[in-house]
Amino acid sequence: TQAFTLTVNQVAAFTSATATTFAVGSAGTFTPTASGFPLPTFSLTGTLPTGVTFNGTVLAGTPTPGQGGVFPLTFTASNGVGSNATQSFTLTVTEPAAISSVATTTFVVGTAGTFTFTATGQPSSFTYTTSGSLPQGVTLSSAGVLSGTPAASTGGTYAFTVSASNGVGNPGTQAFTLTVNQVAAFTSATATTFAVG
Repeated sequence: TQAFTLTVNQVAAFTSATATTFAVGSAGTFTPTASGFPLPTFSLTGTLPTGVTFNGTVLAGTPTPGQGGVFPLTFTASNGVGSNATQSFTLTVTEPAAISSVATTTFVVGTAGTFTFTATGQPSSFTYTTSGSLPQGVTLSSAGVLSGTPAASTGGTYAFTVSASNGVGNPGTQAFTLTVNQVAAFTSATATTFAVG
């Protein structure tokens, strides 16, 4: 008699998902898995967001502020049998909106003006709203474009708040000042009368 062992090797093949989502300021984890014998080992190539690392087993960490975005990565699983398995992987890091454009602009009465707000965050599609009074003839679109022709006699300074939302956390807000310049124009009478003595 003879005790006999048959070993059947199998090439590595990924069984885990091809994407995951982390959030700025929150701890996240993802564990890649693969079939095969012997059990595969893993490696990762690509740029990770600050605060996130891969230790050969688990992708984990807390993305730091400003790291919202989409990170294309590649996992490799190897077990010495056949060719290594590779998997294109996407790490998405969500981050609330934050308005990044300057907080003031100037329009002129009777002249068309435009100003475009910008924001950072992920997803990078933002909806803008405003609270406060705008001069007659000027509006803010949901895409963040402040535009229009200030009506006559609307010269002055307008302070209002702009909000940008991308569906993650609280909207980003900015105290904004719109200055509307107006050319000088006399408003007094064109004549008067004095009396001798």
